[in-house]
Order: sequence, then structure tokens, then C-alpha cells
Amino acid sequence: MKRGLVIHVHGVASPEEAEQLESLGVDLIGVVVGERATGRVIARDDAHAIAACLKRARLCVELLGEASLLEPQVARRMGVQVVQVPWGTEVPQTWRQALAQANVEWALVRVPADEDDDPAWVRARIEEAGTPPPAWTQVEICPSLEDGWRIIRDASENELDARDLDALAAKLPILFSLPLRLDDVKEIRRGLFHARGFSFTLRDNLGEALGAHHFTLNQVRELIKQLEAESN
Repeated sequence: MKRGLVIHVHGVASPEEAEQLESLGVDLIGVVVGERATGRVIARDDAHAIAACLKRARLCVELLGEASLLEPQVARRMGVQVVQVPWGTEVPQTWRQALAQANVEWALVRVPADEDDDPAWVRARIEEAGTPPPAWTQVEICPSLEDGWRIIRDASENELDARDLDALAAKLPILFSLPLRLDDVKEIRRGLFHARGFSFTLRDNLGEALGAHHFTLNQVRELIKQLEAESN
């Protein structure tokens, strides 16, 4: 994506989907790996096959189950470049250090930013793990609402608003997840000017990945085109 805007798509289920998304300019291909492959949850071998087909985009893996922290050497063998860790998971410093030594990054995902949050709470959720910090953080805007943007876009003295989120993004590498619509893209790009990028979680007849805001592949395709146009 031009001008450094990072696009992350989560829940990719096959090399074919990954190649299609990479051709659209997607930078981060997110997959969910579980012991039982079903829907948009894939096996480790499938993740390795996706890694092998990527030419530019980076493979990001979220591991389902109690052991949600993928071991660094296992990540390397799978071709993983970023391990996604859901907010609320304990992330030991020793694991983060071992991951860094293996040249694998980690990212914090599904950090909530509700309309009644204090901006300091959102920042604390991102920074609570300590160092090494996440390479980037996926922040879900108003995760319980279908149209949270229309609530937070207007300035508010007492509640979280777009200015607060943009100020956070000016200091931290944040990918925002929100129910983007084509006619809102221009306003959102202006309101979240400092966003490192945007994150899309897939849902269709194949299934859905974990996340608050979902999109079909066709919706992602059209939104990427619109984001590209607004970034020119």
C-alpha cells in the first residue's frame, strides 16, 4: 500500500486466498492455527504452505488453544514472521526475548477501545506487556457496536473519540479494526490520519475468524481499492 499504510487481513484459509490478497497489496496475512482444521482454522502444515507462496507479504499466525504462545523455533520452521497474541494473554518477557532472538516479531491483537474508555486505559492495555513491545497492535474500535465510528468520530470531552485514538496512533504502531464502509473511508482516513494501517477479519460461508468486525473477501477487495485511492 502506498504511503506506508499497512493492511492486515486475518483468517486467511488457503494459499490461493493468500496469493489473491497479496496481489491486492495486503502486507500482513493472518492465519489461525488449531489442532483441528475447520472453516478458517487451519493446520500447521497449511500455514507453512501459505508462507511458501508469499513473495512480499508477511505471515502472521495466531495459535488457538491454551498454549497460545507459539514457540520461537516452531514459528521459524513454519515460516511465521509475526506471532499474534490476543489481548488478555499473559506474555512472559522470556518468551518475547526468545522470539526476538529468533528474528520473529509478535503483535497484540483484539485490544478493545470502547466509546466510554479513557484513552489512558487503551494505552495501558497496549503497553502492559512491557519490553520487547509488540511490533504493532490491532485495536478494535467499539467492538460491541456495529457502527462505532459514528459514535466516536465526533469530539467528546468525557468519552473516547477519534482524536484520542489518532493521538495514540501518532505514538504507537496501531492497526485499527472497525466496520469500514466505502462511503466512510475518506472521513476515517482523515480522522485517523496517524493510523499505521487497518485490519480486516474474514467471515463468509467458509466460517469466521475471531474478531469483532468481519468482512467478506469481496468487501476487503473493494475497501483496499478505496483506501489506495484515498492514500494517493
